[in-house]
Amino acid sequence: MAKIHSLKISNYRGIKKLEQVFGITDFICLIGRGDSGKTTILDAISKVLSPIWNQTFHDTDFYNGNISNSIEIEASLYDLPISLTNENKYGLYIRGLEKETNIIHDDIKDDYLEILTIKLIVDKNLEPKWTIVNNRENQEEIEMRANDRAKLNVFLVSDYVDKHFSWSKGNPLYSLLKQDDSIDEKNNIILDAFREAKQEIDTSSFNHLDDTVKKVVDSASKLGADIKDNTTTTIDFKDISINNQRISLHDDKIPFRLKGKGSKRIISMAIQTELSKLGGILLIDEIEQGLEPDRAQHLAQTLKRENKGQIFITTHSRDVLVELTTTDLFRVKNNYSKLYEFDSSLQGCIRSNPEAFFSNKVLVCEGPTEIGFCRGLNNYLITEKGINSAIKGVRFANGGGSTQIDYTKAFLNAGYKVCLFCDSDVQKINDEKSSLSFLGVTVIDSDDKKAMENHIFEDLPWDAIVELIEYRIEEKDEDSVKASINSKYTSELGENWKDIDSNDLRDAIYKASIVKKKEWFKRTDHGEVIGNISLKYKQKFLDKKLGKQIDQLINWIEND
Repeated sequence: MAKIHSLKISNYRGIKKLEQVFGITDFICLIGRGDSGKTTILDAISKVLSPIWNQTFHDTDFYNGNISNSIEIEASLYDLPISLTNENKYGLYIRGLEKETNIIHDDIKDDYLEILTIKLIVDKNLEPKWTIVNNRENQEEIEMRANDRAKLNVFLVSDYVDKHFSWSKGNPLYSLLKQDDSIDEKNNIILDAFREAKQEIDTSSFNHLDDTVKKVVDSASKLGADIKDNTTTTIDFKDISINNQRISLHDDKIPFRLKGKGSKRIISMAIQTELSKLGGILLIDEIEQGLEPDRAQHLAQTLKRENKGQIFITTHSRDVLVELTTTDLFRVKNNYSKLYEFDSSLQGCIRSNPEAFFSNKVLVCEGPTEIGFCRGLNNYLITEKGINSAIKGVRFANGGGSTQIDYTKAFLNAGYKVCLFCDSDVQKINDEKSSLSFLGVTVIDSDDKKAMENHIFEDLPWDAIVELIEYRIEEKDEDSVKASINSKYTSELGENWKDIDSNDLRDAIYKASIVKKKEWFKRTDHGEVIGNISLKYKQKFLDKKLGKQIDQLINWIEND
């Protein structure tokens, strides 16, 4: 069954112009900030491939409400139903996809993949018109009818899924029914089932009404109307609207439409997943809505694994994202004419930093200490400036040490504003910094051959260093902390060693803090303590390297 290869949208709601090639793929996840246009893209697909002949449009559906520019939505599809590609249908309008280049040609060659392009135009009269597009010379425009669009099996799961539980035409439940080869489409089996139910009601007893009926029969007889032999109580067909919408799924006697939002959405997806086993396009807006994290995770994993058609989803959930691969993701950004795709180098980042993908700006930190330090910085911004990283669309991502350069480049290529917060003690990393700066990355690093820990113990006032030592003592014990410092000190520590500030002692504390497998601060929570303590004394070391790094970080977070 048909799948979308590429999509074009013009002047529809918040999208002025968008052209995107999805390629040959079965699972697409759209991510982006709120109001970036994710839902609009799903709605556009739903409209251009809608089985409904009288779709309703309003002036507000036009970009900026400007009705002088028509809405145009165009979808190019492959894996087409044979019933649509016959010459007596749309076969003469088939186009060809050159798979090596992803270019669609109006003429088709033997090694091209068959493509059918459907276009929806809505002008200021608000009357939708669906046509088949092929720009071959002398090719006349041809309309595509609703019953042909219905063969594409396209359904949208949104907040309004109650109708998906009724058996009316155009709904997924009815489309699933039609796929049963044993069903004779000439007969309306839904209405037949309704009539059978009516017959059952007719044979039922209404004993509690018999006394009243008898009074009426006797009175009628006195007045000359003999109705005593045939009078019964049952339901009048006139009072029952006999249409498919009245027949719906129930849980015992309770309609499915009264279930919780999460359950309703899952049941709707279940119906459409069955449909997609024979092909179809399922559109799911905010897949995690109404679901606990584990259910959302399981749902995404199952849909991706068992999908036989094509699925488009949107999400804001980290739990959903960790189940996907970078090739599944397309980033939607306001006022951009195409979607951003993600490099495979970010696959590890999805697992460790899924939240970063939902931001506008990514601060790639070398490791957990830097991540924690930035969290402490964020605490300072909240307390002292009344702002925070979330308001500014900033997310801190763990660069994982050796992968920090790859992550930085990949986020930059995906359209994010990126800052790299790193050390300068690895030459391989240092060699990349100038090229990153040239590409637009803000690089905030340590002095040459130094790490952040160097600047912490060199630049912070002694009172702050004592606080860090006390924090370490709480984590371990004073004797072991003193012993580790003593092992790196040029002489013996005295009783009042925490009262004495010297370069030699600072150096010993630094060296003790970075001993492999015994590092003091190589954890995010420890890094946050460093950040909190450092910002507490910010005014006392503004002229030092650490103070300048803090100012650079604040400036980058604050400025859009």
